[in-house]
Amino acid sequence: MKKFVKQRWFQILWVLIVLLALITRLVLINQVPPSPYWEEVALGYDAYSIAQTARDHHGHFLPMVAFESFGDFKPAGYFYTVVPFIKIFGLSILAVRLPSVLSGVLIVIGVGKLMALLVDNSKDKKIATALAMAITAVSPWAIQFSRGGWEVNLATCLLLWGVVFLLSSLQKEKLKLEFIAGGLLLVLSMYVYHATRVIAPMLGIWLMLVWLVKGKKADWFQKIKLNLKPLLTAVIVLSIVALPIFLALGNNQINQRFKETSIFYDLEPIISSNQAKKLAANSLFSRIIYHRYVLFGQQVLTNFFNHFSLDFLFLSGDLNPRHSTTYVGLFYYLDFFLLILGIYYLARTKPRLLIFLVGWLVIGILPSALSKASPHSLRILPTLPVWMTLITFGLVYLIKPIESLIIKIFKKKAEVIQVVTFSGLLFVYLIQVIIWARFYFFVYPVKYQSEWQYGYQQLVAQINQQQVEHPDLPIYVSRNFGRPAMYYWFYSKTDPKQVQQLESTAKKDQAEFLEFNKIKFESWDQQTSPAIVAITSDESIDWQKYQFSALGQVRDLSGQIVWGIYLIEGSK
Repeated sequence: MKKFVKQRWFQILWVLIVLLALITRLVLINQVPPSPYWEEVALGYDAYSIAQTARDHHGHFLPMVAFESFGDFKPAGYFYTVVPFIKIFGLSILAVRLPSVLSGVLIVIGVGKLMALLVDNSKDKKIATALAMAITAVSPWAIQFSRGGWEVNLATCLLLWGVVFLLSSLQKEKLKLEFIAGGLLLVLSMYVYHATRVIAPMLGIWLMLVWLVKGKKADWFQKIKLNLKPLLTAVIVLSIVALPIFLALGNNQINQRFKETSIFYDLEPIISSNQAKKLAANSLFSRIIYHRYVLFGQQVLTNFFNHFSLDFLFLSGDLNPRHSTTYVGLFYYLDFFLLILGIYYLARTKPRLLIFLVGWLVIGILPSALSKASPHSLRILPTLPVWMTLITFGLVYLIKPIESLIIKIFKKKAEVIQVVTFSGLLFVYLIQVIIWARFYFFVYPVKYQSEWQYGYQQLVAQINQQQVEHPDLPIYVSRNFGRPAMYYWFYSKTDPKQVQQLESTAKKDQAEFLEFNKIKFESWDQQTSPAIVAITSDESIDWQKYQFSALGQVRDLSGQIVWGIYLIEGSK
C-alpha cells in the first residue's frame, strides 16, 4: 500500500507539471506575443492554401522539401503540421501556434524521459525526472519558443524524442523497433528546420559512436553482428525517408537560406585576408596566418564561444526581442550555479555521460557558429535538452547534501526531508518565475509590439472597410513594416485560388506580391491615378503637396499612431 501511495504521488506530480507546462505555453496565446510575426502569417496562409487546394499560394503542388514562402524556401514540415489545426480552428493565429505549444509540452515530457534514461539509481530516477520536467516547464527559453509558430520548436521536439527512443533502444542488448522509430524522428526533424539538416545526422552518428565505444573494443564487432539486421533495416528506411532532402541539396533555391546566413558567403574575411597579405609583401608566413580559411576558422570559433556568454545565457539573452524578452537571459540566475554543479557532478561521477552531452551541445551550436548572427538563441534551441539535463543534475547534487545535513540535525525521515527540500527549491524557482512572468505577460507585449508587427489585423480591417466605401479607387499600402500582402490574405482569409491565378502576372519583390487586384503594396508617391486611398506609416511625407482628407487611424497598444488612412485626391 505504501509503495502504491508513493507511485500515485509521483504520477499526480507529473500530471501537475504537464498542466503547468500547458498553462505557461497556452494562456493568452492570441495576445502574447501581441501579433503574429510575418513568418507565422506565411506558415498559416500556405497551410490554409494546402488545406483548400493542395497547393501553396504560389501554386506549387504539395511541396515536399520546402515551401517558396517569401523566397527563402522554408522546410515543409511545420506547414503540414498546421494544416489539421486550420481544419479544426480555421485560419487563425491559434491554429498556427498550437503545433509549437504542443511541441513545447512534449519537450517538457521528453526532457523528463531523457533524465530517467540517464539516471542509474532507481531511488533518484523519479525525483530527477520530476525536477527536469519542472525546470523545463518554467524555463524562459523554452516558453519563449513555445508560444509562437516557431519551426525550430517542433524540430527540437522531434530531435529530443528521437534521441530518447534511440537511447532507450541502445541501452538494451538487442536493438528493437524503437531504434528505427528514433531514427525516423531525427530524419523528420530535418523536414522542419534548416539547422537540423546538419544536427540530426551528426547527432545520430554521435549516439552510435557512444554506443559502440561503451565497453571493450572486442565487444564492438559483437554488438554490430548481433544487431546487423535492425541496423541495416534502419539505414534503408531512413535513407528512403531522407532521399527527397538529399536530392534537393544541389537546388540553389533550397540552399538560398544557407547563402543568406552563412559566414562563408561574407566577403569581409576574404577582403581582410587579401589586405593583410598585401601589407606583409605576400610572404609565405603571411599567406599561412592570413589565409581566408584561417580567418573564417577564427570567426567560427568566436561565434561558437559567444553562445557561452554570461550576458547571453543569464542576464539579457538574445538581442532580438522576438527570440528573448531581454529582461532575463535564456535561464534564470539560479540556473548558473546549478549548471556549474551539474557539470562538476557529472565530471566526477559520470564522465562518459558528460562527454555525450558535450558532444550534443557542440553539434547543436555548430550551425549557429557558421552563421552571421551570433549568439542566436533560436538556432541553438536543439541544445535545450542538454542545458536542462545539466541543470537538473546540479539540482539533484545540491539536494543530497542538504537532505543529509537536515537529517543529521533533526533526525527526520528521509522521505519527509526530500519533500521539504524539493518544495523549498521549487519555492525559490517560483519567485523567479513570477518575476519573469509578470514582465513577459504585461510589459513585453507593449514594449516590443513593433517587433511583432502589431497593427496589421486592424490595418486589414481598415482596408476591407475602404474597399466597401471606395470600391473604384486603388488602395496603396506602404511596406514600412514588411509583408503587407501576406497579412492581408491571412486576415481576410482570401481564397488561395485567387492568389495562385495571379502568380505569373503579379508584380513582385523577392517572391513577395506587390499588388493584389486593386490593392498596391508599395509607396504611392509615384501614383498616376487622380485619386487613391493611401495607408501609410511614413512620417517623412510632405503633406503640403497633396489634397487629402484623413479617413482613419490604427493605434498600437500604447496609443501611438502606427498607420494613417488617407483619401488622396491629387497633387496641389
